[in-house]
Amino acid sequence: MSNLVLGHDATAQRFANLMQKNTLPHAWLLHGLRGVGKAMLAQSLAESYLCESLTDAGRGCGQCHGCHMLAADSHPDFMQLGILWDEKKKKFNRDISVGQVRDALSFLSLSGMQSQRRVLLLDDADAMNNQAANALLKGLEEPSSGSLLLIVCHDLTRLPATIRSRCMLEHCAPLHENDMQQALQSMALSENIMPLAEQLAQGCPGHIAVLQDDDVAQACLQWSKHVSDISCADIGAMSDFLQKYIQIIPHGLMVAMLMLPLQSELQQSRTSYAKKQLLLQAAQALLAWPADVIRHSLRPAPALLSRILDMRGALKNQ
Repeated sequence: MSNLVLGHDATAQRFANLMQKNTLPHAWLLHGLRGVGKAMLAQSLAESYLCESLTDAGRGCGQCHGCHMLAADSHPDFMQLGILWDEKKKKFNRDISVGQVRDALSFLSLSGMQSQRRVLLLDDADAMNNQAANALLKGLEEPSSGSLLLIVCHDLTRLPATIRSRCMLEHCAPLHENDMQQALQSMALSENIMPLAEQLAQGCPGHIAVLQDDDVAQACLQWSKHVSDISCADIGAMSDFLQKYIQIIPHGLMVAMLMLPLQSELQQSRTSYAKKQLLLQAAQALLAWPADVIRHSLRPAPALLSRILDMRGALKNQ
């Protein structure tokens, strides 16, 4: 259990204490940077809530029938909701629909099958469209007895204030160095990728979990070499690489590797104000690329290469 709440033990214990006092809020909103472990924490809280034999500390035991069913993703009183995969388009949908939220709230309103409790874990809550958010608000205003709603959100500002005000807010901060080192060790990454993983993680182990796949890890090592110095990079080779690997490496990770060697350039004081503005605009465009690809249905490789060229131009104009 400690592995599941690594870095977030205070929140898990607060949840356990409130549950023991029978004063547990019916809705918890876990927010913070993507990759810090919010969804894993929510799974841990769900386990505690549905456990049939809690530990002395009020945590899920991990051994009872309820805990085993939850671990096997077969607990009848647990439901997880998030962005759906579109099999026809071979990509994830842009948002969480109102139909998804209504179906989930209907599940939450029923009596539990294994116990008197039911849990809904809503992941990527900031991806709800307006209708879905309004439907969720109604569910928050009229909670069912024994129901628990665990909401995971990466950008709190994208949720309506009316939803935020009806939840127990828990900020999940990036992991401290000791916890981060423990998380890295548990991933058993290959030795040659470890230095890059440590640079990219920034307290968010979820960012670099994909590096456990050796194909992704090796592609990332190649990409880091391509972007080590954008001002003199081989654009043709970079374009060939993107055509081959753009669907293998997570887009956020590609941008993070782009930004690593640019940080010193962005922080230099000798750069004029006008030039620094050009650099900042180019950097903002790079950072926005993953979301823009989804939001505007852009072709990933050409869109990224265009923004890299803009950054290259800004660097050469210094």
